Amino acid sequence: MRYKTTILLIFVSTFVNAQRLQIGIEKFENEKYDEAAKTFNSFKSANTDYAEARYYLGRIAIEKRKYKDARSNFKEAIKENENVSKYHKYYGVALGNLMADAGQLRQAMLAPKMKSAFKRAAELNPTDEEAQKALVNFYSQAPGILGGSWEKAFEAADALYKISPREGQMARATIYERKEDYDLAEQEYIKVINKYKVFYYEFGMFYQARKDYDKSYEILENGLLENPENWAILYQIGKNSALSGLRADRGIECLSIYLEEDRGKDLPSRSSAKSRIGMIYEKQGHISKAKSLYQEALNENPKESLAKTGLKRIKQ
Repeated sequence: MRYKTTILLIFVSTFVNAQRLQIGIEKFENEKYDEAAKTFNSFKSANTDYAEARYYLGRIAIEKRKYKDARSNFKEAIKENENVSKYHKYYGVALGNLMADAGQLRQAMLAPKMKSAFKRAAELNPTDEEAQKALVNFYSQAPGILGGSWEKAFEAADALYKISPREGQMARATIYERKEDYDLAEQEYIKVINKYKVFYYEFGMFYQARKDYDKSYEILENGLLENPENWAILYQIGKNSALSGLRADRGIECLSIYLEEDRGKDLPSRSSAKSRIGMIYEKQGHISKAKSLYQEALNENPKESLAKTGLKRIKQ
């Protein structure tokens, strides 16, 4: 009888933990990070789903840009269960963010761990697009001394192509661009645009970086036809005008629409958009309008560098 009672208690405990975990996940997905963290922190090492709770604590830490905390939580999740692909993948993401602000010696220490994390994630889940993309990015961006390799980058792109031909084709374009083989990069971009009707933003940015603004406009406008509510493309059309002085009216129109909408946290700020409009007016010789826009941008964000630089130009 005692044996049956113990089994029942274990079953009830497992069920309760699963419910508690789901509550935490729902809070995380609704971006209630502090509430979610309280739920996940209530899991102890002996609890079922402890590893998953640590994983989500790591995800919360990444959202809050506390990358050391993220690394610690992902390491704890891996220690608890080494065979879960996403634990390794996000451990690599945390390491990558730590590398961004690290000195050369620290980068040399973190890079092999980052590469190993993404490789392990891909081994555990060969169909994980994000893991393969992470390997493409690592091999095509890291210096050779830290493990970067064009050959391995293309191998990762080929593996990605088997999962998603569209993403694999795009990865090849990205690698060629980073390799500064721009003719081949352009060819790959054209293939993916013509076949899949996606990645207009990335292709437009490719031409913008080359200062080929006419082609950049053409690609971005086509992308806007495919998705009229692509705020990133709207902003970049305006940026093209701010950088080149071309199609000024269209640039102002796109940036004005951009300012009316909820852009989302990962897109350029309102102050940046206002600064770009100011740059367009400045190129047209409308100095008073430009000055007014730059000042508005600074009122919204005193650290807006585009506005500060614009005001300095006007005063010279």
